Amino acid sequence: MQTIDARAVDFGEIVRDILKQFHHLHDAAAGGKGNLGLQDMKVLECLGEKGPQMMRALAEHLGLAFNSMTSVIDHMEQRALVFRTRSDKDRRVVNVDLTDGGRAIYQSLLDGRLQFHRALLSALTEDEQEILLVLFRKIAREGWKQVHSLTDHEVA
Repeated sequence: MQTIDARAVDFGEIVRDILKQFHHLHDAAAGGKGNLGLQDMKVLECLGEKGPQMMRALAEHLGLAFNSMTSVIDHMEQRALVFRTRSDKDRRVVNVDLTDGGRAIYQSLLDGRLQFHRALLSALTEDEQEILLVLFRKIAREGWKQVHSLTDHEVA
């Protein structure tokens, strides 16, 4: 029987392997070019899920400084994935939205992710799938407790 430390190491390796699989999935969703970075994918997902966003809101969502967000959006705009518009009410406010090409990549990402998740779950029986989901929810709740504990401790 493995110790909790040995199982924790094993768990960490499995999680890293699955994250690597998601990275490959994101590359495939981007047309296999592998030219979209993690920040680019996060922007696509945020805009795809929430619709047009202010630059400041995107920066906060990604945990980036505003000037770093500007660089990310500049790069994505050059590749025709997003476009910027200024607010009519306040010209200092810049909104960002997906282009048709950006929406296509976002939809491809969603479709690929669903197909990937189905394939992973298909390796299990229906009962095992339910058990896995219960266990993952439990792990996710504990993970957030740990994250909050660490971030609260850092602030104090």
